[in-house]
Formats: sequence, C-alpha cells, structure tokens
Amino acid sequence: MRKLQFTANCEQHQHVMDAKNQCHITQEYVADLLVGKLNQYGFHTLPQSGDHVAVSVDNHALPLSITCQSSDQEGHLVCEITSYPTEDQDWLDRINERSLLNQLAQAVENALKTDESFSGFEWL
Repeated sequence: MRKLQFTANCEQHQHVMDAKNQCHITQEYVADLLVGKLNQYGFHTLPQSGDHVAVSVDNHALPLSITCQSSDQEGHLVCEITSYPTEDQDWLDRINERSLLNQLAQAVENALKTDESFSGFEWL
C-alpha cells in the first residue's frame, strides 16, 4: 500500500459548503479526475461510491483501488493505493503486483499534477 498526500485548493473548485464538509466534493472531483486520466496510463478504472476508484490492468486479475480522504483542516488530501492479493499468490505474482503498484502510484501522481489546484505532493 502506498499513500500520496497533497494539498487541494477547495476554493478553486468552487465546492466550499461549510467548514465541516469543505473538501468533500473535492474528494469526488479527485476520483472523477483519476477515472478520466488513468486510462491514458493503461489502467482501466471504474468509479465506486463517492471518493473511491477501482483500478485494473489488462491481463492482470489483481484488483487495485485508490481511495482519497480528507486528512486535516489545511486542505490536505491523502490518496491511498491498495491491492488485494490472494493468499496463495506465488513470488512472481507478488513481484508483478509490486511493479503494478509502483506504476499506478506514478500514474496517479502525474494525473493529479495536471490539475493546477493540487500541489505539495509527498509520498508517505
């Protein structure tokens, strides 16, 4: 699992509703942005509920997912990239999984960097 933290300028998306839910719609915006952009990097995406995105790769049955959640009052969001390996996975499949996670992480970062309202990218 990898985590990418970045700052989202919620005001630029014109989705500020109140102090409690300030970035809620921005999380959905991130999910929609990733659904639209990750296909350019060879990943097939399926929107899930709200701020979740399911990701798969052709000829690879391993499900990958991206979840973005608000982390603090300063507007930071954390996107978590997760895989769900099977228990009986052999070493070659584990290597493939790690490689796919790295490729997905880079694709997520590059896709988010295309939007000027996101900044301060840092891997946790």
